[in-house]
Amino acid sequence: MPSETVPIQVVAKCRPLLDAEEKKGCRTIVKMSGDKTALVDPGGKEQNFVFDGSYTAEVKTNQIYRERCEPLLRRAVDGYNVTIIAFGATGSGKTFLMSGTEDEPGIIPCLNRSLFKHIEDLSSKKQFFVSVTFVELLDEQMTDLLNPHNREMKVRHHPQLGIFVDGLSEMVVRSDEDLARLYEQGHRARQMGATDVKAHRERSQGIFSIHIDQKETNSSKVGIKSTISLVDLAGVEGVESNKSLHVITDVIGALGDPKKKGGHVPYRESKVTRLLQESLGGNAVTMIFATISPADMHYKESVLTLQYAIHARNIKNKVEINLDETTHIIAQLREEISHMRDKLANNNNRDDVLKMQDLIHDLKIAKQQTWEEKERSSMQYEEERKQNLANKGILEWVMDTMKKGNRELQEKMLLLQKEKDQLTNQYKEKRKLVDEMKDDLQKRIADYSQLADSGKATDSDTKTRVSAIHQLKERLKQETEVIKDIKRRLKDVQERQRSEREDARSQNMMLKDNAELRQAVEAEERRRIEMENKAMIEEELDRVKLEFANDKAEIQVRVADGKQYTQNESMGLEIALAELKADRSVVTLQLQVHQQEKDRLQQALDDAYKQHKTEMETQQLQHFQVFQQYREMFEEQKAALDKRYRGLLEDAIRDAVFLSTRNNELVQENQAAKQEIAELKDKISMLGGRPSSAGSALS
Repeated sequence: MPSETVPIQVVAKCRPLLDAEEKKGCRTIVKMSGDKTALVDPGGKEQNFVFDGSYTAEVKTNQIYRERCEPLLRRAVDGYNVTIIAFGATGSGKTFLMSGTEDEPGIIPCLNRSLFKHIEDLSSKKQFFVSVTFVELLDEQMTDLLNPHNREMKVRHHPQLGIFVDGLSEMVVRSDEDLARLYEQGHRARQMGATDVKAHRERSQGIFSIHIDQKETNSSKVGIKSTISLVDLAGVEGVESNKSLHVITDVIGALGDPKKKGGHVPYRESKVTRLLQESLGGNAVTMIFATISPADMHYKESVLTLQYAIHARNIKNKVEINLDETTHIIAQLREEISHMRDKLANNNNRDDVLKMQDLIHDLKIAKQQTWEEKERSSMQYEEERKQNLANKGILEWVMDTMKKGNRELQEKMLLLQKEKDQLTNQYKEKRKLVDEMKDDLQKRIADYSQLADSGKATDSDTKTRVSAIHQLKERLKQETEVIKDIKRRLKDVQERQRSEREDARSQNMMLKDNAELRQAVEAEERRRIEMENKAMIEEELDRVKLEFANDKAEIQVRVADGKQYTQNESMGLEIALAELKADRSVVTLQLQVHQQEKDRLQQALDDAYKQHKTEMETQQLQHFQVFQQYREMFEEQKAALDKRYRGLLEDAIRDAVFLSTRNNELVQENQAAKQEIAELKDKISMLGGRPSSAGSALS
C-alpha cells in the first residue's frame, strides 16, 4: 500500500483560572491568538510558540473535538492508525479534556458516539468489528484496567499486530454505550487502584485503545483494520523522577529537537515509549494536546510543556492503510515453523528452540485475531473480570456507571414487555395453525390408508394424495421451525427483562448508599420545586397585572365620565401609594436577603457533599486496603494449610505404600506357611499317620 508522510499535529489548550488560584492572587500569563501561544515570564517578557492551533479557556471541548478530532476519526475509519495524546502538568486539564463531565463530555465520549454513527452510515456496504483495551503503566508496571488480573503481561512485537501487550484483555463492543461503559469502568478501576491519588496522577500513564476491523459485505477482498489510541500521559513536572516520562521526552527530543535529530531513538528503554513507537515517528496519524495552566504559579510547568510540544511538532510519521492479512500471516508462520522443525531435527540448537517457541506463540496469537475467536475470548474475559474486580473488593463501585435513570429503565421495560406480548401472540397464532395442520395431516393420512386398503385407488389419485401429504408435511416442518424461532426470541426477551429488572434493583440499592447519585437526585428535586415556585409566582404576577389593568381602565372611565376626586380622597390615594412603594422596597430587600441565605445554604450544602464524598472515598480506600490485608492473611493461611495438607497427604501416601508392601509380604509369608503345612501333611500321610513316625520325620 502507498504511504504518506504527515507531521504530528500539536494544539495548545489553556484551562480556566481556578478559584483557589484567584484567592492566592495568581495572575494570568497566557495569551492565545490563532495558532500562536505566548507565555509571560516572571520578568514580564513574552515567550512565543507557534502550533497547529490554540484554544483558550472559554472554548468548549465539543468545538475542539469537532475541529481537531473528527477528521482524525474519519481517517481511522478509512484504515489509518490514529493517536490522540494529552500532554501537560498534573492539574492542567488533561483528564478533563479527554474524559470531560456529564455536562461537558470530553474528547473520548465525543469520539465514542461519532464512531458508531460512521459505522451505521457504512453498515450497508461494510461489516465492522470493534474491540477495546485499556492499560495503565505506573513505574514500568502494567495493569489491565478492564480485567485486573495477576497474570504476567509483556510488550512484544508480532508480525500481524505490531507492538502490543501480550496478556492484555480485549473486550468486544457493539455500540457507543458499550464503548462509554467500558471506558468509564476502566477509568474507575484506575482511580481505585491509587492509594495516593495525586502521586498516582503524576506518575501513571493510561492508554485506551479502540481496534476497528472491517471488511466489505459479500466480498472476498482483504479487509482493513486500524487502532485509535487515546493516551493520558503522566504530569510533565515529574519528568526527572519518572523514568517512563523521561524516556518519552528523550524520544521526542531525539525525533524533533534539531540539535539531537538523527541520533539514537530510545524506544526500548521504556514500555510506554515502546507502545507509542508507531505514534511517535511510525505508522499513525498523531495529534498532541499540550495542556497548560494560565496561572503564573505554574509558569515553569507550562513553559516546559510547550517546549516539548514544539519538538513534537517537528516529528514526521509515515502512515499507510493497514490491511488485515491474518490468513496470509498464519500460513507464513506455519511455513516458518515447518522449516524450523526440520532444522531442529538435524541440530537441536538452544537458540533455535527458543525461536521455535516464539513462532508457535505468534501463531497462537494470530489465530486469536479472527472475529469469532475475539468474540469467544471477550465473553471469557467478561466473566473473569467480574471475579477479579470482586476479589479486589471494587466490583460494585466500578460497575456502577450512574448513567441510567428510572425513566429510561421504565421505557426499556415497557418496550420489552410490548415485544414480549407481540411474540406471545405470534406464538399462540402459530401454535394454533400448527395444531390445525397436524389434525389435517392425520386426517389425510387416515383417508389415504382407507382408500389404499379398499383397493379402489387409481395411480393418479394415489400420486395426488401422496403429493398433498408431502406438501403438508413440508409446510408443517417450516411452521415448526418458525415456532422454534419465536420461542428463542421470546426466551431472549425474557432474559433481557430479567437483566433489566436486576439492573433496576441494583441501581435502587446503590442509590441508597451512593452519596454522589443521591446529591444529584436531590439537586434535581430542588431545581424542580424551584421551577414550580417560579412558575406560580409568574402566574400570580400576571393575575395582579391583569387586575391592575382592569382597575386602571375603570378609573380612566370614571375620570372620562367627569369623576372628581376630593382633596381627602387624593391624599388617601397618595398615602396608599407611598405605603405600597415602601412595602415594595421592604419586599425587595427581603428577597435579596432570602437569595443570599439560599446561596449560603447551597454553598454549605455543596461543601458538605464534597466533604462527605472525600470522606467516603477515603473510607473506601481504607476498606479496600483492609480487604487487601485480610486477603493477604487469608492467602498466607491458605498456603500454610495447603502445605500442611500436602505434608499429611505425602505421609498418608507413604503409609499406604508401606502398608501395601507389608500386606504383600504377609500374603507371601502366608502362602509359604500354607505350602509348608501342605508338605508336612503329605509327609504325615506317607508315614501312615503314625505320630511317632511323624515325630521322627519332623525331627
